[in-house]
Amino acid sequence: MCGIPCSGKTTRATELASLLEKYISDHAPTLSEKKISIRPNVVILNDESLKIDKTSAYSDPTSEKNARASLLSAVERHLSRETLLICDSTNYIKGFRYQLYCIARALGTPHCVIYCGSTPTQSLQFHSSISDSQKTYPLDTLQALTSRFEEPDSRNRWDSPLFIFSPSDDSASEIENIAQALIYKKPPQPNLSTVVKPLTETNYLHSMDRATQEIVDAVLQAQQDGKGGGESIVVPRSEVKVVLPGRTVTMSEMRRLRRQFTNLNKMHTELDLEKLAGGFVEYVNANF
Repeated sequence: MCGIPCSGKTTRATELASLLEKYISDHAPTLSEKKISIRPNVVILNDESLKIDKTSAYSDPTSEKNARASLLSAVERHLSRETLLICDSTNYIKGFRYQLYCIARALGTPHCVIYCGSTPTQSLQFHSSISDSQKTYPLDTLQALTSRFEEPDSRNRWDSPLFIFSPSDDSASEIENIAQALIYKKPPQPNLSTVVKPLTETNYLHSMDRATQEIVDAVLQAQQDGKGGGESIVVPRSEVKVVLPGRTVTMSEMRRLRRQFTNLNKMHTELDLEKLAGGFVEYVNANF
C-alpha cells in the first residue's frame, strides 16, 4: 500500500484482503490445476498490528526510522511464496519501497503497489471530519508526511505493477488484475541486490567496498565540478548512470547509503563488479 496519511489505505487494504481471500477460494480448482500453492488467508501488516503508536512514531526522524525498521522486519518474517501479504503503511519513501521490492524478489514472489490517490485537500478534509479520539496523526505530523511523500512511478521496477485507486473507486474493479499480478505472474529472477547465498569468496567484501567507494567518490566529485539538477553521470564499473538530484548530496548521506547497501548485500556472492556497481547505483538513485 502507498499513499499520504488519511487517504484510506487501511480501509482499502481490508477490502482487498477480503476480495483476494474470496478469489483464492472461488478459483481453488484452477489454482490446483496450475499447481499454484497459496494460503487462503491474507496477512495485513501495519502500525496497528505491530503496536506502533503513530502519534509518537512519526514525530521525529529517529522514531520514524525505528518504526520503518520494525515494519520491514515483520515483512521479512511473514512473507513467503505461499503467503499473500499487504504492507499497509504510507510507504512514502521510494527507497523504502525499493527495499520491500528487494525482499519480495529475494523470496521469488511477485509484488505490486496499490496507490491510494487521495489529494492533500481530501486527506485534510477527512482528518478534520473525525473526532480527536479517532485521529491517528496530529495535524502537523500529517502535513509533514504529506509534504515528504514520493509518489510512485510505474516506470520504476519497484513501483510496478502499479494500481491507482481514487477514494470513490470500487476495490473489486481491479481485483482480477491484482490477482493476476500476485498469484499467476511468474516472479522476476533474483538479482545481485536480492539473492542471499552463503559467502564463499574471501575477497567479496573487499571488492564491494572498493567498488562502492569509487562510486561515492565519483558522485561527490561531480558535484564539486558543478553538476547536478537531474544530470546523469557515468561512474566507475557501472553501465547504469547516477542521476544527481536537484540538491546537494552530502558525504554523510553517501556514506549512509553505502553502509545500507553493504548490509543488504554482505551475504551475497555475486562477484561481477559491473553488476555489483550497477546494483549500488540503482540503490543510490532510488534513495535520492
